[in-house]
Amino acid sequence: MPDISTVFQLAGVGLLLALVYLVLKQTGREEIAQIVTLGGVILLLIMAVRLLTELFRSLETLFRF
Repeated sequence: MPDISTVFQLAGVGLLLALVYLVLKQTGREEIAQIVTLGGVILLLIMAVRLLTELFRSLETLFRF
């Protein structure tokens, strides 16, 4: 079962993505910033899907008769 460190990990990746986006945008590389952001969002979605899968498996075992 995931704990609070997983939430901090997701938040850390999100903050890192925001920082990289801002730096790239300030240097005039908006296209690269958008690609990096898109890749980060895909990574975060994959992590979230894994967490949701674990949650549904836990709920399935909890309510199994």
